[in-house]
Parts: sequence; structure tokens; C-alpha cells
Amino acid sequence: MASVLSSDDLEDRLRVEFMDDARDRLEVMNHALDGAAKGTRDQASVIGVLRLEAHNFKGMGTSFGYPTVSLVAHRLEDYLAGLKELNAKQLSDAQIFVDRIAELVDRPDQPQLAETNQIIRALPVRYQFEVTDVEVRNVEIMLVTPSKVVAKKVGTELGACGFRTMTVNDPIESISLAVRVPPDMLIASMVMDGLSGLDLIRGLRAMSVTRDVPMALLTSMNLDNPALKEIPHGVSVIRVGEHFSEDFAAVVAKYNLG
Repeated sequence: MASVLSSDDLEDRLRVEFMDDARDRLEVMNHALDGAAKGTRDQASVIGVLRLEAHNFKGMGTSFGYPTVSLVAHRLEDYLAGLKELNAKQLSDAQIFVDRIAELVDRPDQPQLAETNQIIRALPVRYQFEVTDVEVRNVEIMLVTPSKVVAKKVGTELGACGFRTMTVNDPIESISLAVRVPPDMLIASMVMDGLSGLDLIRGLRAMSVTRDVPMALLTSMNLDNPALKEIPHGVSVIRVGEHFSEDFAAVVAKYNLG
């Protein structure tokens, strides 16, 4: 008769299986990057491999007790978004992401909040412009919106101002991410499924680790709309469209973000 594993034994076995699987996936990613660097692998297929494995690691990390692996994988997904090919700098950056995941998988103890923050903020960022044309600021903004159109437009404008931007399309997921790596500012769409931007901000302001993070609601409503009267004191409003630049500039000045 097969013995029944205790909860501790089961957890240990699952972690060992995760580590074995993770190393196999890392080998696939490293092989793809090596092929791209040598010109023996189609770049589109390499980007596809990296995206697929980053997505897998993002889900696996949290499930198996490696939350920082999920965070690094999420940033790799953000970095690869919209990429069609990899130049030498982007290949080098992608290798940094893969190396960080490998280091975290092999660690006996996962990093605490402060170290996690340092690891994540040291990761490469891909800008849509020549960095020599814009002053790059050491300011990270979390943009929470389910709309790909809004994410692309607003993310591009934030990047053009020199800000690091992390885009999250699930408001529930954004809570976990914001707690683990508090951003310098959070911007959330007013209307979202499951949890409105207003409720998300209320929740984060109730937590000690995120209550002092500057926050703003992104909306297409006019400022005199009754719905905006429920916004907590100190939370800014940024209107999409023609008013975005003006409203965002006011927020930057208000919170001295650069």
C-alpha cells in the first residue's frame, strides 16, 4: 500500500518538481537566446519561446512559493510586448531576465520585500524611443487597465516622459504586485471588471505598505461627473484624451515625481 505523504513532504516534492521543470524551461530559453545571438535561430521564434516561458513562469512562480520569479517573468513579458525582432541590446537584456529567474529558482530562501524591490527595479526597461532624447527617471508607475488600447496609448505617453511603466490588466493581480513591489505611483482605470479602479485604490490605501503610494484614477468622465465625488481625498484624476498631458503634468508636479 502506498504511503500517504504529509503536507510538508508533499510541499517539498512539489518544489523539487517545480525546480526541475524550471531548469528545463530555462535551458530552452537559454538555447533560444544562444541561437538568436549566433544567427542560427529565427528571431520571431525566439521571441515566441521567451514569451511562452515567461507566461509559464509567471503562473508557476506564485503557485510553488516563488513569487519573485513571477514578478521577474511579468517584467519580461512587459519587455517583450510588441517586439518583432531582437537587437544586440535586447538580447543582452533578455539574458538578464533569464539569469535572474535562474538565480531565484536556485535560492534556498526567497527574497524578502526590500530585496525583491531591489531585484525588480534593477531589471532592464525597453523604451520606445532613443533614451538620449528623453531624461529617463528612476520612477516606476503601475498602470492598471484591462484595455489594450488604453494600456498602449497611456504607456507610450508615460514612457515618452521617461517613466518606467508596468502594465497590469487584472486589478486583482495588481494588488499582489503592488504589495510586493510598491510602485512610485499607481494609475488605475475607473471602470474595470471585477474590481473598479475606485475600489482598488480604496483597498490599497487601507494597507500600510501601499497607503502612501500616490494614486490616480484614469477616466473619460468630466470632472463634474457625480461618480468622481466618491474619490478619496488626495487621489488625483487623469482624463484620457486631449486632457491627459495637462492632467498628468499636474500629478507629476503634485507628487514631485520629476
